[in-house]
Amino acid sequence: MPSRTQLLLTAAVFAVLPSCASAPLGEAPHFSSQTVNVTTNGLAPSSEVRIAAFGTVVFRNARESGSIEVDIARPFAPSAQCSTTLRFSASGDASVSQTIAPRELASICFHESGKFPFTVRVEGQELRGVVLVGGKP
Repeated sequence: MPSRTQLLLTAAVFAVLPSCASAPLGEAPHFSSQTVNVTTNGLAPSSEVRIAAFGTVVFRNARESGSIEVDIARPFAPSAQCSTTLRFSASGDASVSQTIAPRELASICFHESGKFPFTVRVEGQELRGVVLVGGKP
């Protein structure tokens, strides 16, 4: 049978473990994410996306066929505090995704408040929307 001291030490270790997995001090946590599904009927659930600063937008190609590309009217600025950017890079003053095949995705983190128009290019057409970033979660 464990001693009272052993039980207290075990309880203390389990109480401290969750804090070991949290973000290091000084780093902003990722507050929110929203997914824009690109379908044959357009952008779902909406062409307007609202997130808090340090939130992430996921662009998902939900089509059965045909690749898509996403351009966002904001400079691409990777951040050590924002590690959720996937398959986006800089192109002049814009952030541009790589080609996104059907059932694949790309994501980008926004660490500054503002209004960021985006365009999804798919099979000769352009679908337009806006990412609204601001406020606290």
